[in-house]
Amino acid sequence: MTTLTDIVARGQAAYEATLPAYLKRQDDLESIPSHINLTLTDERQREICLNCPLADCVDVKDARCPIRIEQRRAWREQNRRRTNG
Repeated sequence: MTTLTDIVARGQAAYEATLPAYLKRQDDLESIPSHINLTLTDERQREICLNCPLADCVDVKDARCPIRIEQRRAWREQNRRRTNG
């Protein structure tokens, strides 16, 4: 089964392949520390996707995407625990 992350990564790679070199993304996601690159489980992403309140699907990079909203909430909670604990 293909994960949502794989689908998004393939779509992004296909899009970036159509761009001129000066517009292609230069940063390497592998270099981002894991404590910053917080992700939700595939099961949780699927659950959020299936219950999405938006009429049309927006990209996961869009601030309105419920997956992204949940990731920000989890990130804030993680940082709150880190500063309080």
